[in-house]
Amino acid sequence: MKTFLGIDVGTSSLKAGLRSEDGQLTVHASRPYPTQRQYPTWAEQNPMDWWQALIATVQEVLQTSGTQASDIAAIGIDSMGWTFVPVDKDGEPLYFAMTWQDRRATAEAAVLQALPEAERFIALNANPLDEAYSTAKVLWLKNHHPDVYAQTDQFLMCSSFLVRKLTGKNSCDYTHAYGYHCFDMTNLCWDEAAADSLGIDLAKLPPLYASCDVVGEVTSEAAAEVGLAAGIPVIAGGLDAAVGAFGSGVARKGTTADQGGTAFGLSIALDHVVVEPRLIFSPHVVPGLYLLQGGTVGGGTFDWFRRILGQSEQMAAELLNENVYSIMTSEAEQSVPGANGLIYLPYMSGERSPIWNSDARGVFFGMSYGTTRADIIRALMEGCVFAVYHNMQIALESGAQVAECIGIGGGANNAAWCQLKADITNRPFTVTRQANGKPGDNSLGLAVMAGWATGYYPDLADTIDEFLPNRHTYQPNPENHAIYQELFPIYLDLYERLKPSFTDLAAFTQKQKDRT
Repeated sequence: MKTFLGIDVGTSSLKAGLRSEDGQLTVHASRPYPTQRQYPTWAEQNPMDWWQALIATVQEVLQTSGTQASDIAAIGIDSMGWTFVPVDKDGEPLYFAMTWQDRRATAEAAVLQALPEAERFIALNANPLDEAYSTAKVLWLKNHHPDVYAQTDQFLMCSSFLVRKLTGKNSCDYTHAYGYHCFDMTNLCWDEAAADSLGIDLAKLPPLYASCDVVGEVTSEAAAEVGLAAGIPVIAGGLDAAVGAFGSGVARKGTTADQGGTAFGLSIALDHVVVEPRLIFSPHVVPGLYLLQGGTVGGGTFDWFRRILGQSEQMAAELLNENVYSIMTSEAEQSVPGANGLIYLPYMSGERSPIWNSDARGVFFGMSYGTTRADIIRALMEGCVFAVYHNMQIALESGAQVAECIGIGGGANNAAWCQLKADITNRPFTVTRQANGKPGDNSLGLAVMAGWATGYYPDLADTIDEFLPNRHTYQPNPENHAIYQELFPIYLDLYERLKPSFTDLAAFTQKQKDRT
């Protein structure tokens, strides 16, 4: 029986999974890597950390499962978005990767937004001219490190960098290309005139591929280094949110994914282009479909709490041999909906959609001597879900319809998170599961994509439906939703009232940095 290898490059770790032809997960492995934050809005990673993590996890899954490298029929890779690597002609990185959390290119974004052609770029690309996108980051690199820009042969997205390491071929799939505002969303091609106006050398952007296109085969050099067999086909892959949505059943028009993990977000499948610059828009990995998306940086708050304030939870997890995040959500359930009047704005490193503000920061509002640890953790959770709900409201205004949400990411494995999302959005929250009772995930999506690309599966949507026969749905609690409907306007109003103060605080922080 043939096996498919899926490699998911997330914000905090790389995961590799082997899937059999019937979609069952044979074995998986993961390796963490650090994110460097030299300044509040910076978030960098070393691309070679991804490569070393790929080598370690692939070797582990092969050894653990006893699978022969020659049994792998195809490989698929997905990764976080808006994370590019400038490489030289040999494919070696010339600079750290600025991740999707990085919002340093504020000045470059301001210049872009002031251009006479700004509205044309947005209409072409269906995305805002924000500093988190690859466009502004490339211009930041060009302005601050012109030598690196000049030496760059190609700007490769995170997954494309690993595809290059395996195959020697440069690529950029459609679901990552939208990070550049010279990408024509309707015609799925680079726009030379837009690239020229933006000041980006189009020759430095790689050839475009559909997510399920085969870019190349594993080279003998890569095979020897990783432990794979030479000649295995490698597909272009895609954005982790898009692959995760597909792997959980978002394969047809009108279905919606709700992601929970380091990144929180919403992905609504559409069959036409929607220009709503407060949100994010990209092609889907399923041909002919698009995803109207909204995302918050707030998901990392839970990990921040664990590292900075969660020593007791960490110790309890080690003693009880339990997941530390499960212990934290159990604590949150000791509070009540609305966290006893404590509201949290999850803007720990600025915010993406729909406010697009790099100066925004995390805020607890409503603390008192009666505030408990359970209230704080519950407020963290509610604030992150409010941020996604804010995006949903904008999507609904644009004409999108959301009947239910399908959970993806680590949060879909936690009942407390799932119920909270159902209560706040007032929509059923569904976790799709395989025959073995485990949720669908990125390795399943990648396996089906790779299998379809190489002729093993006749249809993407039908195959993913077949592999996800079970559904567990959390129904919204009307009483809890009523509470959240009272709090949500306060949440929105807090940001609007604090917006000038966020700007002033950012100026103060910059002065402090300049003094040192």
